[in-house]
Amino acid sequence: MVPDINLLPQLEKRADAPKLFYSLLILVVGIVVTYLIFLYFTAKSDLSMLLAEEQSLTTQVEQLQQELDTKQNVNQGSLEESMQFVQSVSYPVTPLMEETQKLLPAYSKLRGYEFGQDLINITVDFESMPDISKYVERLLASLYFTDAQINSISNFYVQVGGQKELTPEQKFKEVPRYSVLITATIDQMFLAGG
Repeated sequence: MVPDINLLPQLEKRADAPKLFYSLLILVVGIVVTYLIFLYFTAKSDLSMLLAEEQSLTTQVEQLQQELDTKQNVNQGSLEESMQFVQSVSYPVTPLMEETQKLLPAYSKLRGYEFGQDLINITVDFESMPDISKYVERLLASLYFTDAQINSISNFYVQVGGQKELTPEQKFKEVPRYSVLITATIDQMFLAGG
């Protein structure tokens, strides 16, 4: 019998775990570095856009500030000039208000007044078109006014509370109301005479 003598050292198969661990670690680090580079470039592009936007907003603020300064520096006149102007164009408005309310047809609502130097703008809601013409005729016949003109007429539907949108059939059955803006020229001589 021949003895089996092996003088070579025994070779054991080494585990592949460290190679797998290191390769996974390198892969994870590569992904993180790639993500950080992506974040860097997107942040850099966002920063350049925001700087451009900031620059445009800054110039816009400067332009608006200049406009505000010029409008504030406009000669606004003295207090004495203002008082003289008010005294020269002042007139009693109570008779005009009473007259415009007295001339209203039934079921009409006076919404507001706007007084000018020699005219008055009246906003009124009417039930029908004939009511509008009656009111303008009454204004023309009044001694307080020399002229009356209709500036605009718009219609609207009365909605109560949380009413839903009307169907076309309901809109056809319902008659709209009219909101009218009327400009009446004031007869200064009659108004001054009382």
